[in-house]
Amino acid sequence: DSDGRLWSPRHSMRSRSASPVSGWEVDVKRQSFPLCVVWCPIPVITHLFPVIGHLGICDSDGCVFDFLGPRFIHRGSLGFGDVARFWRLDPKQWVSMVHLGDAEKTSSSSSSASTTTDSSGIALHDLALRRSIRFFEQHENYNLFGNNCHQFVAHAMNVGGFGGKVDWNMVHLAVLVLVKGQWTSGWAFLKTWGLFIVVATVLIVFQWQIVIGFLAAFVALAAWFAYYSFRIANPTRKVFQTLNVAVGSTREMDVTGGEGRT
Repeated sequence: DSDGRLWSPRHSMRSRSASPVSGWEVDVKRQSFPLCVVWCPIPVITHLFPVIGHLGICDSDGCVFDFLGPRFIHRGSLGFGDVARFWRLDPKQWVSMVHLGDAEKTSSSSSSASTTTDSSGIALHDLALRRSIRFFEQHENYNLFGNNCHQFVAHAMNVGGFGGKVDWNMVHLAVLVLVKGQWTSGWAFLKTWGLFIVVATVLIVFQWQIVIGFLAAFVALAAWFAYYSFRIANPTRKVFQTLNVAVGSTREMDVTGGEGRT
């Protein structure tokens, strides 16, 4: 099955019957982060710019999914190492966008994305993630400076209308992980910021001109990511395409009597 744990019968039963609080505890040792957005450092890049890292999202079983290459969703862990920060997504913030296939009835504005809500939202979380995985594995190419891991997580949140929005992007997620993300341990914090703090301190004391160069590079990167996110990327279009693919899969399933594969 192309969607792995997201399709397991045990998972489906658990999503329907379990409490949204008990049974979904984070287990750092097992690298299990149910219903969370997760982040880890990227070697060298994060050491130079500690707010830049690799992002993934977990299903309700705590399995990590991240976008690592063209039409490739990696499963089971983050591609660059153990999770260093996590942000728990409130299950009640997911919105039913379908009877999830009626994309044309969904407005492009954020405020009109909501239709009906699920009391726990856990099933909607997994459904949005499952459909996003399928869409990216079938259609999406990878670009470190554009359509990257952050965009995959944002797309899952858009498909599920998380928080009543369909325009999540990498800038939103980078800021929210920085503000709301919890560190898994003190060591995770040191691995992310320690070398940067030491090197930055030495450079400020002895070679402050280099620090200005790094700041200029960071500002340029931030400006590009913001421009891509708000001017180039079209998250609403991807939502429409994903939901339309879901409609086709549902119709195929109706004809074949099983799960349609596109």
